[in-house]
Amino acid sequence: MNQAFDYKRYWEQAYQSGETSGRGSYGILAEFKAEVVNGLIQRENIARVIEFGCGDGNQLQYMNYNEYLGVDVSVTSVGLCASRFADDSSKSFMLYTPGLWINRGFLQADLTVCLDVLYHITDETDFRNTLRDILHSSTEWVALYTRLEETENSGVSTIQDRNLFHYLLEYPEFNVHEIIPQRYPDQSSADFVILRRTPSSRA
Repeated sequence: MNQAFDYKRYWEQAYQSGETSGRGSYGILAEFKAEVVNGLIQRENIARVIEFGCGDGNQLQYMNYNEYLGVDVSVTSVGLCASRFADDSSKSFMLYTPGLWINRGFLQADLTVCLDVLYHITDETDFRNTLRDILHSSTEWVALYTRLEETENSGVSTIQDRNLFHYLLEYPEFNVHEIIPQRYPDQSSADFVILRRTPSSRA
């Protein structure tokens, strides 16, 4: 595992210096992600959404969320989004620390979203904590957009590939509802995995 790289410091410095969340949050990739998530929201009448990794807020402009909470490990990211959507009372933002999401069900949503984030969490403990928090914060639906295959070395310091389904075995209360392959494989290697909480485990 790529433990030495400090992913939180990297993204904080990136946003401080005026960089964006990356091309995945812009253009055709942002449109693809919005099409999938907005379609799920419309079909299932989803009202409340929590997003892990709100980034610079550009992807959020494409989304049809009625009530939204965006969290991020970067202080600057949270500030950017709070400023960008200052006039939108349906959207809230807060700083996220993996392992300290001790909400006991207070902060839950119909849908939890995590887009282009999980494979950037290079610290193994933070990855496990973040995945746990994502799943525990959803009453029914989870939309993950990430790289699914484990590799020995991605060759990129900001990326840590894992076999996501191996980790999901720890959460039998969730079933894989749908896998949606990347529409633009020449642009991104992330795919969608839509999870649904089993009826017996819903809040």
